[in-house]
Amino acid sequence: MTDLADKTDEQLARECQRGSLDAFEELVQRHEARLFNFLCQKAPRREDAEDLAQQTFINAWQRINQYRSESSFATWLYTIARNLTISYYRKHGKVTHCELEVAEPNLVERETPADTLSEIEEHATLWRIARETLKEEAFDVLWLKYKEQQSIAEIATILNRTEISVKVMLHRARKKLGHALEDSSNQESVPEPQPEPFPNLNKQIAFAQGGTTCSV
Repeated sequence: MTDLADKTDEQLARECQRGSLDAFEELVQRHEARLFNFLCQKAPRREDAEDLAQQTFINAWQRINQYRSESSFATWLYTIARNLTISYYRKHGKVTHCELEVAEPNLVERETPADTLSEIEEHATLWRIARETLKEEAFDVLWLKYKEQQSIAEIATILNRTEISVKVMLHRARKKLGHALEDSSNQESVPEPQPEPFPNLNKQIAFAQGGTTCSV
């Protein structure tokens, strides 16, 4: 298993195409947490998100011979997951989403537990407002770009859109989220001498409006 851990996703996918279940298990371990986190934005309950994640991996294994390395394995996997959620919506209609999973611990490194907790809470607030404000596809564009670090070309593949269309959606989503974050900040009451509840919120607003100072 040690040598599998050193392989890229695409190399593991080729091993899967030759019938290696061990290689597929390695791929599942790499992607299951982030995929589940993404699907929590799509499903009304954690159990439903878990079912969607499980079905995504089942479909991926069954269709592994259809995978082509021109796109990343993650892009291919998220395309399957998103298509499953579309089918889920058609069957169940509009849903109320389950609670957003907080950022993974390794994504935020601070000197104290209090600093880490504050950072995680601010990330969760940012994405909660995004989910409440943006339409489904616009939210997906932001999530895939900044949480999954997908390229514009990869997002276009997942959404079955042109790259220009994705760039336009991303620009509009950032602008709309920026206004929503600004409104949320203005509504926060800050009685003196209490500290500001979200000390990095202005950076997040600047980021959403097109700046580069905030990492989400």
